[in-house]
Amino acid sequence: MKVIFTISLIILFLVGNNTYAQKRKFRPLIGTQHEKNSDVYGLSLGFYPTQSNYKNLNRTYGVRLEIFPLSFLYFLASKVPEIQEVNHKIYGINLSTGTFQGIDIYGISTTLFMNNIKHSNGISLAGLTNSIEKGNGIMIAFGGNGIKKGNGIMISGPYGGYSENFNGIQISFENYSTKINGIQIGLFNKTKNLKGIQIGLWNKNKKRTLPFINWNF
Repeated sequence: MKVIFTISLIILFLVGNNTYAQKRKFRPLIGTQHEKNSDVYGLSLGFYPTQSNYKNLNRTYGVRLEIFPLSFLYFLASKVPEIQEVNHKIYGINLSTGTFQGIDIYGISTTLFMNNIKHSNGISLAGLTNSIEKGNGIMIAFGGNGIKKGNGIMISGPYGGYSENFNGIQISFENYSTKINGIQIGLFNKTKNLKGIQIGLWNKNKKRTLPFINWNF
C-alpha cells in the first residue's frame, strides 16, 4: 500500500512539473519582457516596468533593452526598494533608461537614471543612482548608491553611499552604513557598527569620532 501511495505521489509530481514547464514560452533571438513566463535567448525588449508577481517569471539569456520615457521620475523612490517578488532574471547585460522592478541580474546592468532592483550580481552602473536590495560585485553611481545588503565595492557621487549591511569598500563624498566590515573612504564617514578603517575629513563610529582616520576591530 505504501509503495502504491509513493508511486502515485511521484506521478503527480512529474505531471505537475511537466504541466508547469509546458506553460513557459521559448523565444529565440528576440522577445519582450511583457509576455508572461517566457525565456528569451537573445534580445529582450521592455517598454515600461512590470509588477512583481510570483506566478510570472521571465528570463533573459543575452541582452535586455528597456526604454521607458518616465524613468527620470525614479528619483522619487526610497533609498532601498521595497520589492516583494522577482519576476525577471537576466543572465547577461541589462541596458535601460531606468530599471524599477523585481529583477535579478547576473552580469552587467547599466542605466541612464536609476537601477532600482532586487538583486545584482556583477557590475551595476547608474547615471543617477543604484538602489539595490542585495548587491554583490561593483556598484558605481554618478549620483549615489543605496544598498540594503552587499559585498564588494561601492563608488558613489555627491548623493553619497548608504548601506545597511556591507562587506568591502565604500567610497563617496559621504558614507553612511549601519554595519560595515571593511573600509570607508570619503569626506564624511559614519557607521554604527564598524570592523575596519574609516579615512576622511570626519569619521564617526560607535567607539569614537576622529578627523582623517578612524578604526575599530
